[in-house]
Amino acid sequence: MILASLMLSWWQGSRLSRLQNFLGRAWQNSFLAHFLNARPFWIGSTFAFPARLGQLLPPSWRARWEEGAPLFPWLSGSRLLQWSEPRAYCLLIVLSAYPIIDYYIRYGQPVGSIAGGWKEVALLLGLALVAAKLTLRGKDAYRPNPIGFPLLVFFTLYIFLFLVRSPNLGIAFDGVRIYLEYALWFWVGFYLLENQRQVKLFSLSLLLCTTALACHGIWQYFNHVPIPPEWIDQAERSDILTRAFSLVKSPNILGSLLSLVLPLGVAGLLTAKHRYVHLGYLAATAALALALIFTFSRGAWFSAVLGLSILGFLAYPPLIWALIAAAIATPLAIPSVADRLLYLFSYSYYISSQRGGRIIRWQAALEKVSHHPLVGEGWGRFGGAVAARAIPGSFYVDNFYLKTAAEGGLIGLGTLVWLIIVSWRAAYQVTMRLQGEFRIWAAAYLGGLSAVLLHNCVENVFETPLMSTFFWLLLGVLLSFPFVVGEEAPHQPRV
Repeated sequence: MILASLMLSWWQGSRLSRLQNFLGRAWQNSFLAHFLNARPFWIGSTFAFPARLGQLLPPSWRARWEEGAPLFPWLSGSRLLQWSEPRAYCLLIVLSAYPIIDYYIRYGQPVGSIAGGWKEVALLLGLALVAAKLTLRGKDAYRPNPIGFPLLVFFTLYIFLFLVRSPNLGIAFDGVRIYLEYALWFWVGFYLLENQRQVKLFSLSLLLCTTALACHGIWQYFNHVPIPPEWIDQAERSDILTRAFSLVKSPNILGSLLSLVLPLGVAGLLTAKHRYVHLGYLAATAALALALIFTFSRGAWFSAVLGLSILGFLAYPPLIWALIAAAIATPLAIPSVADRLLYLFSYSYYISSQRGGRIIRWQAALEKVSHHPLVGEGWGRFGGAVAARAIPGSFYVDNFYLKTAAEGGLIGLGTLVWLIIVSWRAAYQVTMRLQGEFRIWAAAYLGGLSAVLLHNCVENVFETPLMSTFFWLLLGVLLSFPFVVGEEAPHQPRV
């Protein structure tokens, strides 16, 4: 908090602050701002849905639901439910170590049948804990969900596409599961956290586990850990000898994870109230940033800049100028960063991408869309992990949105984009309703989620269970903020 106070004092008296205030007033009158602040048409009917559903319940159940009592009297005597329900948030604390757990299950002991199924077991446990909360506490546990209707439409249309366009049911099931299974984590994140302490504990746990991976990635870089030659474009003139990838086995996915969590480190740095806590957040943030650089994932770099910019614009404007200074200084201090960025705009990169890179893959995806524009090729049949395993000659298209369009057509892509837009708007509205330190934390969550959405433009990030799980889980946590920290969170001087 010391650093935040110093930066804020300088900022409030600067010309840049007056410029920011002018731009802020212009933003408030813009069409986009009015759109983001608008109330969706389905909110009233969505929030009234439990009351309508309650009319279908037997009178005794309806009365117990309204009273906040267990729907079934015998549940009140269940010691297991009474013990597990208030401790349900511990599942999220465990999940913050997802990449570490997954690595040791897959590559350590035990191995075998549980390696591919432990995630589903964890999801079922999370959903069971949500059901336990609603069953034990009735109406008191229910939280109106601002994206409930869009999620229902998303599930309905994707199942419809599965039914009407599945040349191979096994492939189609695996393909659509990538979209629907991990979206269920939203409900786990939305319901399991109950108070401010649990939110901070989960955020800190996620930050610490990711920092451990970042330190491992930094170690890999300085020890020149061997990497596959295809991780570096052979046409690129660079002194890059290795890339950080840690336990997730991919520098691009590690970069995506770091861009998701880095804003949380900055939020902790800005809100820490004690010197040693401040130094801890500073060390963690520095490790995340350094490991992000050493992934040499350009998509992750640009995504992280977007995430931190959103944090700055929505909660702490001085951060924007610190980010600009860091963006200028980093290529100067690390020449290989400058080389990698400049290569992106070179003719050699264009030729290489046309021959076997993203450009030719994106063109192939657009050709698939032209063949079946409405319903696509069918889930799992192009551009992703399922197709790469099941269909000879398949490849990753390196753009999750184009992959979705090729497999699910314009209906699938349009539904996904609509869900993303309404989810982002709901998260933005939650962030803008909060004040003080929780405004900063909410903006950090939104910035990290936005970084992942941008990175999906150049990678199949959502095809990775780790990233898809974290995205939907953190979106649920963010949209639960009004119920967990309240709109009357402890106020600090507004930034």
